[in-house]
Amino acid sequence: FETRCGLSNGYVTAMRKGYGADKLSNVLTAYPELNRDWLLYNEGEMLNVTEVVEVTEHGTPVYDLDVTCGGRSRPIVFADEHIIGHVNLPNVSPTAAIIRANGDSMEPHIHDGDWIAVREVKNMNVLYYGQVYVVITDELRLLKYLRRDEDEQHYVILRSENKNYDDIRLAKSEIRHLFIVENILSLHIKL
Repeated sequence: FETRCGLSNGYVTAMRKGYGADKLSNVLTAYPELNRDWLLYNEGEMLNVTEVVEVTEHGTPVYDLDVTCGGRSRPIVFADEHIIGHVNLPNVSPTAAIIRANGDSMEPHIHDGDWIAVREVKNMNVLYYGQVYVVITDELRLLKYLRRDEDEQHYVILRSENKNYDDIRLAKSEIRHLFIVENILSLHIKL
């Protein structure tokens, strides 16, 4: 289970078991659409129903862009010329961007060819360790779990789901853009 905001079930459970007020404040700042009572006590709706999200007439944009579940480098530009369509799907925000995942480093969680809905992280001081992110540097565009480093102020660890890939220790100063994965869109066909 992942919430519509991309928070894992484990993170929500830990929040309900008594994270301090500072952690709650960070979560609600990063995810203002979350209902505080739902987050803490599992009461009411997950999302604030009073908040109005502007929906475009076209739905969520789908880009002809991909992100690597591995180690290849590619630039990424969310420009109109890269939009190949729009979709209206339940629980996918129209303010997100949908891109393709390539490679096997995040399998079995995210498969080669899956589509992911991402939202840019504007505040690099509010990171949710254990969540899946798209990390953009000058040289890399990777889809990885973001893990805490012992020097948390300056570094993060990028971890694959597939144990055949090594962790990558990355200086926070090298990160040019960061996107949290809100949804994983898999297409399974039975023949």
